[in-house]
Amino acid sequence: MARIDYYAIENAIATILRADATLAGVSVIVEDEVAIQRGNIIGIYLDDRDAPGDLQAIAAGTRTRFNINFSIWCWHFGVGRDRTVVMQQRDDLLGKVEIALMNNRTLSNTVTMSWLNGGEFISGPDPTGNQFMSGAQIRLTVDATASI
Repeated sequence: MARIDYYAIENAIATILRADATLAGVSVIVEDEVAIQRGNIIGIYLDDRDAPGDLQAIAAGTRTRFNINFSIWCWHFGVGRDRTVVMQQRDDLLGKVEIALMNNRTLSNTVTMSWLNGGEFISGPDPTGNQFMSGAQIRLTVDATASI
């Protein structure tokens, strides 16, 4: 790979999630704002990257190996204020996304490998106050190499 195509990696993640039968009907967005709606939505965002010295080879002048971090947010928006159902739906969505990502560690050959690396949780009423929303972040780290 002459350079790392970050957007192509994001789109590979989106394609994998959109193709997963357990996620049928779920909205998947890439680098876009989450529109408040009913049901499930997945947002994919590039966070940061680093190039740890211990990952670099002798050819470091012509190749650099990066760890690239993505945030994949899994949101469920529920009508009313039944928090339990909304959080259970969030957890179900989160599990399905994690399994889909674990089943394709090279993200359709766009990276050398990928792994799940934790994440945060957020819950509360949506800004309109008409729904309860619950979100979970998946931190996905990928290993990719840029070369000349």
